[in-house]
Formats: sequence, structure tokens, C-alpha cells
Amino acid sequence: MSSEKSSLPLPSQSAPSRPARSLKPRILFLLLTTLLLSPILLHSAKPALELASSTARSLLQQNDAEYDWSALESVQCPVQPEALFPKTMWNMTSQEKEELTKHYVEAVQIPTQSFDDNGEPLEDPRWGPFFDFQKWLKTAFPLANSKAKVEYINTLGIIATFEGSDPSLKPLLLMSHYDVVPAPESTYDRWTHGAFSGFNDGKYIWGRGAADDKPLVVSQWEAITKLLSDGFVPRRTIILSHGNDEEEVFARRGQGHIAPFLEERYGKDGLLMVIDEGSGNKDDFFGASFALPAMGEKGYMDIVISVGTDGGHSSVPPEHTGIGVMSQIVSGLEDNPFDTKASGLGLTPHSPYLTSLMCAAKHSPSFPKKWSSLLKSEGPKSWPKLAKLLASQSRLDRAMVGTTTAVDVVNGGVKVNALPELVTAKVNFRIDFSESVDSTKDHVAKILAKVAKKNGLEFSGFKGKDTKDLGGKFVQVELMGQPLEPAPNTPTEGGVWDLFAGTVKAVAPGPNGEERIVTPFASTGNTDCKMYYNLTKNVFRYMGGPSGGSGGVHTVDEHGSIAAQHAIARWVHAIIQNADAYDGEE
Repeated sequence: MSSEKSSLPLPSQSAPSRPARSLKPRILFLLLTTLLLSPILLHSAKPALELASSTARSLLQQNDAEYDWSALESVQCPVQPEALFPKTMWNMTSQEKEELTKHYVEAVQIPTQSFDDNGEPLEDPRWGPFFDFQKWLKTAFPLANSKAKVEYINTLGIIATFEGSDPSLKPLLLMSHYDVVPAPESTYDRWTHGAFSGFNDGKYIWGRGAADDKPLVVSQWEAITKLLSDGFVPRRTIILSHGNDEEEVFARRGQGHIAPFLEERYGKDGLLMVIDEGSGNKDDFFGASFALPAMGEKGYMDIVISVGTDGGHSSVPPEHTGIGVMSQIVSGLEDNPFDTKASGLGLTPHSPYLTSLMCAAKHSPSFPKKWSSLLKSEGPKSWPKLAKLLASQSRLDRAMVGTTTAVDVVNGGVKVNALPELVTAKVNFRIDFSESVDSTKDHVAKILAKVAKKNGLEFSGFKGKDTKDLGGKFVQVELMGQPLEPAPNTPTEGGVWDLFAGTVKAVAPGPNGEERIVTPFASTGNTDCKMYYNLTKNVFRYMGGPSGGSGGVHTVDEHGSIAAQHAIARWVHAIIQNADAYDGEE
């Protein structure tokens, strides 16, 4: 049955508090960091430390009332629970592995490409392969489909509900998306194997979606099928939720409809937890074995900038044409990134990445001593120094410690001998955890207003004006689509954290059986679970397989590891069982 109801607004989000720019003497902060970073001492001298902590907070807050001190307690590396083994572990037979791989190949061969300009599901023929995929799910997994209540939300969104025997228990929601980014025909000659071939070379499956996100879709259905075939009867309701336009930033037609539909059914905070695509397991995180579930993700904002100038003959040009003015704007945005030095942006208590570093400093033998010193010596006063060091390591590290700016589209001019009258640019921001949509808009407006004044142009910043009302000589910036605040951080204590982290430890121990440390990590991109913040605070972006098991994501020669897909299926098989048996706080 298809639900054609309108999508409800995105779940509400509050912008994180921004840290104050003033930071205090080292000696006072050491009292507080001792409390946060020394669990053993905390246990043996709790009364004294509570007094020291209280004194330190009191003294520091007298002069620094704006700093969000309550958030500091989330910085410490979370307490590691014991491994939580499910009732049965899935030791796959060779036949089962072959079946998993066969389904993996078949899923990749269905070209479910989603485009930014897709029309409605029953109107745009490019949605055709999605109907093929729905049919394939039914034929590939007949047992699971016979046990599930399968609903098609807004025609293409898929919900498969396996009703539990105890309706008082909050459901477990497992997410994945079955759309893929387009593989342009112009790139086909660059693929080692066909873009939708599903070629199996014995180690990898090749094709668009082989890494993002078909292996997770298949693994979820394989795991529930295996459990059902072994006689599993769920006590807690299990929901598989598959969006069809995750790769189209706002998921307007997929999870943009599914999440509100589920919220109406189960209510606010109606789910036990949500597990979506994300990072995985790393055997050498500074020399130790870690699982790195993304427990927060950056915000998102697109803008369109317009520069209006006088036209005319190119033989009598102004000092700067509209394109020249736009180049000043682009340079201004790229040369003035969000500051990671002056105010501590990028590594604050709001960033899950800071907690990852705290865990690495505690558990990883190869963690740089200088970084460890900067983490512990002065607290927030030295974190900006560490952010600067990290930003110099790589593009990825730089993206992890601040808001990113990407100028992606520029258009202007119509003829080589005519001055451009309108020049436009589209810019994407991934908003850091310590920032907000409003602070990002303020940053942009400040830069653009300066360029506009320099060139004698009127500036209009996020005012919703029509360009025809600006007099022909202007710099204008407006939001494009709906912005997204940084995600709320998933809790790192309590029963659900112990359930999740304990299952990870049981299913994916480190090499030679060593303990795998589970720590929050951060996602630089956005996933479909951005629609679910109203439904649970326990959101984990975690695939369950090894990191580095895929390549070519969103580009030519995308491929995914067969062994990684099997590991993902074993993880899903285990977390379903442990969630079903869980009787803790919900």
C-alpha cells in the first residue's frame, strides 16, 4: 500500500552553544581535567575531586560564564562495557557466503540512480529501476517478506516491519538506502568493469552502489532471513527502513516521508535506537583496534550568490566585471575559512571527534605524545592548537575540525564581447559541531558585504528579495533549499550505549582477540538518519564491517569487499538478537 501523504517538516534541532573566546589559566583547569581524565582517581578520591571540580568550575565560571561547561563531561573517553554476545553467532557456511555474494551482485546490477532533478515517483521514468529493485527484494528474500508487513511510503520508500510479541518495547530501526549516485555514460569507458556489472573478481564486487549502500541493504535482509529460518520469533519489533533518495541531499521523497510516517505511528522518542550507514572498524587507529561509529554529523547549508552589474560592450570594461566581483567573493570565502585558532572552533566538547582523540590518547600506543599533551595540559585553551595541527595533516582531517566551504557551481556571461549582467555561484557548507546555521550565515554575510561595499554594489543578505528589486547593481546571497543544523550527539553512557558497544566488541574483536575500543566518531557528510532525531536520541552511523573495505565511492570504479559484506551481515544478525533480549532503560 502506498502512502501519498505530504512530508512533514524535518525534526527540530537546536543549534549548539558556541564557546566563549576567553580561556583561563592552566592551574585552575587542571583541577577539572583531572576529574575528567582520571577514572581510577575518581573512584578512590571522589569526595575530594568533587570539591576540587566544584571549586574549579566556580572560579572559572566567574569570568567565563558563556562557556558550556556541562558539555565538557562528554569529552572523556566513554566507559567500555563488557562484550555482549548474542544467543547465536553466525558462523557462515560456504553455501551461505555464496548466497550472500550472489544477492550482493544482483543488487548492484539494478541501476537505481537518483538525480537531483527527479520528478515524482509515478511521473519520472528514471524511477523505473526502483520498482525493479522492489520486485527483486521480494524474490530474493521470500521468507522475510512473508513474515514482514511491507509498506511503500510515497510509492518508493520501503518499510518492512517484523512485529514483536511485546508491544511495550520500543522498536529497533535498521536503515539503509537503495538509491545510488548516477554513473554518467560519459565515464563508462573509464570503468575497469561495467558501472552496473556487479562484476565479482573473487575479492570485490564492482559497480555503482557496491560500496554505497547496497551491501548494507542486502546484509540486513540476509541477517533477518537467517534468524527467521533458524526459528527466531522477535519479542521487540524490528523495522527495516530503506530510503530511495538519500543521495539527493534533502531526501524529500524518501526518508522525508518515512520518518514522519513512523513518528505518527510510534510517537516522539518512540524507537529504541536507529542504526544507519557510516564508518566501521579500524584495526590500526594509532596502533590499537577501534570501532568508530559516527555519533554526530555536521550540519549542512547551500547558498546561491548573485552579482548584478551593468552590461555593455567588452571594449569599455569596468575595473571589475561581474565575474571579477564574483572572483573576489570566491577568494574571500576560500581565503577566510572558519577560524580554528582564535575561538577553539573545531575541537570543542560538541565534537565527537574530540572524544575519539581522547580515547586514542588513552588506549592507543602510537598516539602522538605532542597531541596527547595538547589534549590534557590546558583543556580548551590548547585544543585549538591541536585543531591546527590536525588540519595540516590531510583534507579529511581538516574537514573534521571545522566548517568547510566548497564553491561548486559558477555561471556568468553569455558572449565574449559582452559584459556579464548577472553572475551566480552555488556554495556548499558542512557546518561544524560548534557552529550553527545562523553563525554560518553571519560569516558569509560579513565577507560578501565587504566585497559589495568595495565595488559600490548594494548588498542583500538572506532577505528574500527578488533580484529585480535590487536595481541592477548588487551582491545578493540567499539560502538554497533547507539548511540543517549539526546533529545532536548520541549518548555515550547508559543501557543502549552498553548494548551497542558490547555487541560490537563481541562480534568484531581486534586481531588475535584483543579488545576493540568503541568510541564516538564524527561524520563529515549527512545520512538519512538526519530525519530521525525526533524518534530517538540513540543514533549510530555504523556499518559493522572493516574500514577500507571499499573504494571509488561516488566516482569511477566503485567497488566493495565481499568479506566486508559478510562481516556487516554478521553484525546485523547479532545486534538484532541483543536488542531483542535487551530489558534496560529505553
